[in-house]
Amino acid sequence: MIKSKWSLSTLFVLLLSIFLYINLTNNTSNKIETNTNLESVTNEEMEIVISQNPDIFPMRIALANRYFEEYDYSSALSHFMYIAQNSNEPSYISFSLAQIGWMVFESGDKNTALNYIEESINILPTSSIAKTYKGIIFIQEDSTRSEGKEILNDLLLDSNVELEDKKVIEEILKSYEN
Repeated sequence: MIKSKWSLSTLFVLLLSIFLYINLTNNTSNKIETNTNLESVTNEEMEIVISQNPDIFPMRIALANRYFEEYDYSSALSHFMYIAQNSNEPSYISFSLAQIGWMVFESGDKNTALNYIEESINILPTSSIAKTYKGIIFIQEDSTRSEGKEILNDLLLDSNVELEDKKVIEEILKSYEN
């Protein structure tokens, strides 16, 4: 049983990494629309522009996503917090809160993480990233597993969820089949 538990944990971490990579790639390139291609701009250059224009939210999100993708949560956090506290755009606020929630979860504080994620969902009930994070957190615990499965299964039916994300969600669900 212990061997299978470790195998399941390893599989879950692998699938989660794939999900985050796909999701962050989509979030950086597709979800946040800007007129400037930021692929050739360095993080340092973006930091300079942001320091001079603190409310340039799409660029802040793009930079924060870069840091998030690199697991540089301390650098990502300040940008996501700024957006959550200063933007008037619900989609930016919701996304930032979901990302903060995931970082807090990764740091080991599940209850606070869920508070951020729930607030993200309250602000934007259609937030697939927040719902995905909630489903992933819930599916890991025996007491909330059925609710986690339900959340993730609902996301599979959501036409707004990317096909690549759905494939990862299906793999996560398969790893928790009885």
